[in-house]
Amino acid sequence: MPRETSSTASNSPVAGSGPASGDATTTRAGRGWLWSLLGGLVILGGIAAIPTLGSDTLTSNWTIITMYIVLAQSWNFIGGFTGYSAFGNVTFFGIGAYAVAVSFLSNPKVISPYDPQRPQQFFIGLLAGVVISAIFAFLIGLPTLRLKGHYFAIATLGTSVAVEEIVTQRDVAGSGGLASPPFPPLSLHIAFYYGFVALALVCLLLTTWLARSKFGYALVAIRENEQAAQTLGIATTWYKVGAYVLSAIPTAIAGGIYAYYSSGFEPATVFTSSISVTMVLVTFLGGSGTVLGPIIGAIIFEYASQQFALSSGQATSVFGYHFGSDTLLGVAIIIVAIALPQGLVRVVQEFTRRPVAGGAGASGNSRANQFVEGVRRVRKFIAANGI
Repeated sequence: MPRETSSTASNSPVAGSGPASGDATTTRAGRGWLWSLLGGLVILGGIAAIPTLGSDTLTSNWTIITMYIVLAQSWNFIGGFTGYSAFGNVTFFGIGAYAVAVSFLSNPKVISPYDPQRPQQFFIGLLAGVVISAIFAFLIGLPTLRLKGHYFAIATLGTSVAVEEIVTQRDVAGSGGLASPPFPPLSLHIAFYYGFVALALVCLLLTTWLARSKFGYALVAIRENEQAAQTLGIATTWYKVGAYVLSAIPTAIAGGIYAYYSSGFEPATVFTSSISVTMVLVTFLGGSGTVLGPIIGAIIFEYASQQFALSSGQATSVFGYHFGSDTLLGVAIIIVAIALPQGLVRVVQEFTRRPVAGGAGASGNSRANQFVEGVRRVRKFIAANGI
């Protein structure tokens, strides 16, 4: 299968890659995945150092930001690389959360914060959530991934609503689905933080692998032209299902960690569509189908959301429906849809792209000329890809 599946920079799966125009540009594009990986490692390294500042509030806020980094990276596998906008990935988040809650509640001896069986019950629930989510994604993906566009989006959204209703009506983990896992020791809060950081690192490595692997190239081929991919002999159904399962696993792990971290939640909290919408938004904000996009988008939006909530005189809420947070979410959706449908990463790529020697815009090597040409390219890029 050919390694180049798109002729435009906007559809390249590797952050930092651009249109093939000359040997120098091709070389830079070929190294784009490496620079993106290094950039991601630097960002995650900076996030890992935040607890050393000694601020519990800062650590708590960045725990949620890092969780959304994981959720965005996971959604990127199916939505960014494959091009299938799944609005039901919150289902796997909820399954992971309830698997951990049920695991704790199945053993009443773990009420004590220092009971030696607590870690065992937590990891049993985490593993159960991963297995159930992977199987569920496989079974649901087989029929729904035959749909396309908004039909697939609606089908996955309906799945999350159905699962939420089942959990509520069946009183899973508590009356009306109200789960109350035992409170973790305060010393474990830093472990939750680094658990999300480690999971984000794994997702970063998986994304980089996808950007360079045969599996990833097949997903991009499906995204660009599924019929052409089938003509080339790609088993599109199985590749799509594989990507869907791959996106479900980290999401379920994040849900399981969140369940123990929060020590109390209900179906409306872990199955809310706002989580799915935020996954999609931050991925597109940073750049879907890229290595760095989900990380950058999640940091920008979630940090801004927290600051906006505080400046509005509201208490910071993770999944709450505060007026200020919803306002920011709506404004962000409009801005991304109109001006940044390709994401910030690709805008930066276009701005820093160097024209081929002798080509249009190649004259004048001063920094001022390069800046002006970069701005011109970005304006054309937004005009060509925005609404």
